Amino acid sequence: MKKISIIIPLYNLEGLIGKCIASALDQDLPPEEYEVIVVDDGSTDGSLAAAQRAACGHANVQVHAKPNEGVSMARNYGTERAAGRYVMYVDADDYLSPGVLGRLTQIMDRERLDMLCFDMAGVDEHGGDLPLWSDGLFARGGGEVQSGRDFLRRDCFLPMACAYVYDRTMLERHGLGMLPMRHEDEEFTPRAIYFAKRIRYVPIRVYNYLQHNGSFMGSYDPKRRSDFVRAMKSLTDFAARIEESDPEGARLMRLHVGKTMFFACKQTILGRQGNAREMLRDARQRGVMPLAFRKYNFRHFLINRTPALFVLYYRLHKRR
Repeated sequence: MKKISIIIPLYNLEGLIGKCIASALDQDLPPEEYEVIVVDDGSTDGSLAAAQRAACGHANVQVHAKPNEGVSMARNYGTERAAGRYVMYVDADDYLSPGVLGRLTQIMDRERLDMLCFDMAGVDEHGGDLPLWSDGLFARGGGEVQSGRDFLRRDCFLPMACAYVYDRTMLERHGLGMLPMRHEDEEFTPRAIYFAKRIRYVPIRVYNYLQHNGSFMGSYDPKRRSDFVRAMKSLTDFAARIEESDPEGARLMRLHVGKTMFFACKQTILGRQGNAREMLRDARQRGVMPLAFRKYNFRHFLINRTPALFVLYYRLHKRR
């Protein structure tokens, strides 16, 4: 069995996929011990050909082509074809640091982990470092091996699926895949953490996240709001399903939904990226509201009882 499978979903990134694949090949594992699976999701530019050129001469790189269904389905497609003991996701406009995969797989093996998280760095188009809102977040949760439940309890984790190495057997055992929506990471990652019996953070810079105008995370699309609320609804439903067998796990999941919704609405208002009132209305209609919080305060009361005043509060706060 190969040690790890690197899965790269690809859509219309002809000029960047070569660097991504090259970074996956610049590692401290022999080529026969790992694989790179590129899944072209119906690109309309020259991305597929660019990936095939980058893969040429490398027996451990596969390039697959499929009709367009979105990032989540491309990731699932790659996972279903993975032969590695572990799985890792890399977006096609990002890249890995050199010589890190061997260290990651050694830690996974030695500590019998289901998941391993690491540092992500923001970079610009010239390779210069940029700050990320998440800088230092994992470190605040501690570096010891924890259960998934304890990891959820501390709630110091990134929602991005690319920030982790996963044990493939764990994913298969619990049927963990990504839903066909945008914001699939926010829905997938908390469920994966919940099922992880052993998870740990290591302070190794593994992932370089490119921040540019064309990046998915760097742009705003009004249609994304609905999928974000759908993701929170899915987690709310998951909490309801485990309520009887694991009431504490259900409580932790609801607290995570509350924190995530609150942060998203706040950032929507302060960043003027959409309509927070519509987001909250959608959440209420879908049964995501009221939100749960660890310590209830005035702002939590507003978002649950009078969303219009919650929006007004942060609009006035921004003007100060």
